[in-house]
Amino acid sequence: MKKILYFSFFLVGLFATSCSDDDAPLPDNSVNFSASELGISETETSKSFTINIDRKANTAVTISLTVTPKGVSYGSGYTTTPIAENNTLAVTIPAGETSATVEVKKVATLFDGDETIDFEITTASAGISLGSKKSLKLTFGAIISTGSSLKLEGGEGGASAVNSVFVDFSGNEQISAARKSWNFGFATGNDFGVILNNTTASTAIEATNQSLDAKISAADSAAYVAKLLIGGGEGNFDIVDDVLGDLSKSVIKEGKVYIVSLGESQTPLYKVKVSKKDADTYTIQYAKSNETTVKSLDVAKNAAYNFVYASITTDKVVSVQPEKVKWDIEWTRATYKTGTLPYIFSDFVYINGKGGVQAAEVLVSTVAYDKYGVSNVASTEFSSAIDVIGSKWRSGGGPNALPAVKTDRFYVVKDAANNVYKVRFVSMSGGDGGERGYPVVEYALVK
Repeated sequence: MKKILYFSFFLVGLFATSCSDDDAPLPDNSVNFSASELGISETETSKSFTINIDRKANTAVTISLTVTPKGVSYGSGYTTTPIAENNTLAVTIPAGETSATVEVKKVATLFDGDETIDFEITTASAGISLGSKKSLKLTFGAIISTGSSLKLEGGEGGASAVNSVFVDFSGNEQISAARKSWNFGFATGNDFGVILNNTTASTAIEATNQSLDAKISAADSAAYVAKLLIGGGEGNFDIVDDVLGDLSKSVIKEGKVYIVSLGESQTPLYKVKVSKKDADTYTIQYAKSNETTVKSLDVAKNAAYNFVYASITTDKVVSVQPEKVKWDIEWTRATYKTGTLPYIFSDFVYINGKGGVQAAEVLVSTVAYDKYGVSNVASTEFSSAIDVIGSKWRSGGGPNALPAVKTDRFYVVKDAANNVYKVRFVSMSGGDGGERGYPVVEYALVK
């Protein structure tokens, strides 16, 4: 009888435990603005922001915003997409998506700089709750943010998230660009400089046959593939650009034909040649490895950017990086190094060293994040090395552990205008309560 009772209690306990594990409620799915404050500078004609939910919903989510303009009128001063009616704006996040975009366009040409629009999330369908970032102020003038937090929109793919994300701390902004949207970057300075897409692990090698219209045989293509493969192939640092961004060490040189792998299983190989058309224009000629038809694309320099980008799969110049004064760090997947070999890192962070940004790593054993202030800046050793943050902000994970943010350090970033921000990463995967591909970063203005 006792055995029967013990067995019954065991079953009840097992059932209760199983129900608890299986039916543990998920946290609320909340909706938030991408930022709390944004500005449209004098040189900008529009500004976009996103409305995000924490995780995908099975049905479309309709979100209602109240719009309160001050010193500017809808229609004569500005318009929005979607269209606002009676100071109300309806935004839809499609089923299976986590964000929707609102764009504000200037209609008037002159602003005093103190005009504002307040956006407030008032309701959301599909059981979505309102998050802590339910208000956004848009100013018709440049702002210097005092600090905020951002959930970076790396997009689908987890460790291989589809987007690179550029962050401007002073503007409270992030801009995402699809990593596969470009194949080559062209430096905008006085010297010749071409880069491969290191975010897709693109590689290149000088062609044995320097004729662009010469078809490459299947056997020769296979031999090139073996030489162009990072990790497990014959490839070494000769097939990738300098991981620290030295343009003089880039693979592509002027006037030579290269065999290029676009990376991430993108096929086929391409034959590529880049020349100077004139002091302000590059010409890229290219053809698929097994074809004789050669295409050509002119790429004009634009001094407002570090690089101008082109896609040879879509045959056009494309937008990737923001203007060089409008971003501080880039979170992405990147070709870097480990030991004596090139290696592909997920969740890698560059600083905009070419745009005048500097950064430093600070251990909390030296000074806590909350205690770091103006008095600490003078003794902080800043660096313009693009990898000063790199992968050092997170653990690598392993067979029995997920990658996670390192809580024993933070970073100090000085932008090109000498605004100084302290920056720390809050989460980046299931190892710290975050989501891979959507890291959360927190920052505050120091001076």
